[in-house]
Amino acid sequence: MPDQGAQILEELAADLAGDVVRRYRIDQARAVEVILDEWSRNQKLLAVVAAAGSAREAQRTRVYKDAATLTKKTIYNRLRSYRAEPAAFDTALQTLMELPPDASTEQVEAAATDIAAAHVSTAERLGHRAQFLDVLEAANPTGSRVVVDAGAGVLPALLGADWLHRQGITQYWAPDKDPKAVAAVAAYAARLPAGLVRPAQWNVADGWAALHRLGLPETCDVAWMLKVVPVVLRQEPQLAPVLAAAPAPRLLISGSRVAMAKRQNIEARERRVVQRFCADHGLRTIGEHVTEDEFFLLAERG
Repeated sequence: MPDQGAQILEELAADLAGDVVRRYRIDQARAVEVILDEWSRNQKLLAVVAAAGSAREAQRTRVYKDAATLTKKTIYNRLRSYRAEPAAFDTALQTLMELPPDASTEQVEAAATDIAAAHVSTAERLGHRAQFLDVLEAANPTGSRVVVDAGAGVLPALLGADWLHRQGITQYWAPDKDPKAVAAVAAYAARLPAGLVRPAQWNVADGWAALHRLGLPETCDVAWMLKVVPVVLRQEPQLAPVLAAAPAPRLLISGSRVAMAKRQNIEARERRVVQRFCADHGLRTIGEHVTEDEFFLLAERG
């Protein structure tokens, strides 16, 4: 493409990125990068841009309008995926798996943090990691040794072995339905004291008996359901009783304050869902905490 065409394409990408950034949780530079990558394979658009005398002229065409609409949908769908950048996640996992057996704790934790950063739901907590850990510590019942984290994703990679030890946790069960998340946690768990972090391939629909067969104690000290309840109730509401039957006397339930993809406050909606879940299943709220983008309700039965 002639230099003028390349310049027009960059102007178009910058302009569209401005609209994308106003709507979605992505920065300008990354938005431009994604847009240009998508458009590099759109031969019809490239032909229109090459023939156009200006960015404004290209913007008036149906080809451009269709390309802009499709690209915005693509960005939105990527941001709604827990692995918005699959290549980054795969690279981080490969790095962890290729560390030598005598790798230092610092090397292992750095690789684990890269995995957490490539998993959107977990990455949201990195900017206020200390605050997030403080909330977990405050909400964790004294003497909790066995924790089951339903839908854990790659959260163990964010917590770290030292933090788990300080809490007195001896078994951290991390079941999740995403095979790649489970594989990442398994790779991390292999670098920790045996049995501390216990990943498991699991869907809520499998029920708790499936985890008990893998060794999960009949009664845990606390069950974590972080950002899980609102998602399950939206997608598979019939599974709410399974979540509510978690084998623990206390449940730490959280919801998002900000949408994963859009720049939109969703706290009120998420709170209503979590509160209704607790009311419907005889769970009494005994504590509440909040971070920059997440709220937490600690509930117990009865």
